[in-house]
Amino acid sequence: MLAVATRWLADRSERTLLVARHATQFAAGDSSFLPLDFDWRTEKFAGDVCAAVSANGPIQTALLWLHDPEALLDQLVICLSGARIVLVLGSMDGSPRIPDAKAELVTVRLGSKATPAGGRRWLMDQEISEGAIGALVDGRSRIIGDLAGI
Repeated sequence: MLAVATRWLADRSERTLLVARHATQFAAGDSSFLPLDFDWRTEKFAGDVCAAVSANGPIQTALLWLHDPEALLDQLVICLSGARIVLVLGSMDGSPRIPDAKAELVTVRLGSKATPAGGRRWLMDQEISEGAIGALVDGRSRIIGDLAGI
């Protein structure tokens, strides 16, 4: 869902540390990426990311989409110290809540969009990436769509 934003960021970076479950597939043949196949659902995820940052850093900009950020954020913010961090939050009700101590994070909250028939739809990948790119460019938090249920 963040493929366009990831490529946009990589095009503006000397080297991109890409951490995802299928990072090597995404980065296949692109030497500007250092792909790491890590799964955010494992206990060692944050430690593995911090070790990779330590070995390959410093990181200037981080684009994160964590489905359970509250459990990982404290450790990741420490190892990404000095980086602009844009955190994508996929929810329509305004949760998860980000602790006040993490106020320096730029957030992109994903909602839904109204349809012409009066219903709602999920955001498309392009809309999600455009929101993330906007936050990377201007450093301002934003909501994409409406925080209203489907």
